[in-house]
Amino acid sequence: MSADEEAAAVAELRTTGTPRTWRLTTTNGVAVSGYLPPWAFEDPSESDIDPDRLAVAAIDVELFHYFDGVPGSLTGTDHGTDIDGYMTPFGAITCRPCPDREVPDRPVHPVLTVQVSDTEETVCADPDELGALITRLRTRTDYLDQHVRPAFIVVYEDWQAHHRTATGPVP
Repeated sequence: MSADEEAAAVAELRTTGTPRTWRLTTTNGVAVSGYLPPWAFEDPSESDIDPDRLAVAAIDVELFHYFDGVPGSLTGTDHGTDIDGYMTPFGAITCRPCPDREVPDRPVHPVLTVQVSDTEETVCADPDELGALITRLRTRTDYLDQHVRPAFIVVYEDWQAHHRTATGPVP
């Protein structure tokens, strides 16, 4: 990635700006709050929460940023839209800042989910995992490009030149 591309990606994330806070407030005035990063698309703040639901509401807080610049999936020729016509995001940074006692291994830091197909995705818990995924993808695409595609072209062209249907002329 060039320096200009990296600068554009960081600018798109809105990594700078006035510090913000999300806040959950119950009907009896009890509140829970946390850091709302500038890159988060939405503010999950809520008020008038039943006090008995505050813990669940806090666990449900999700901060997110979608990357939807690449249409289609890696596994097909779809048009990158879901059943309702919305663009399927290529990737998403999500962060659930409140720990969940029932899912203790769930990270309370940003993770990246990369959408591979309509039904498959991979989650990267840190930038090194994303780097490893990129390496695996690049290795596979390079192999496809340098070895498989040339062989497929030869096979395809040979078939087109020599194949005949049952009703076609006999050579």
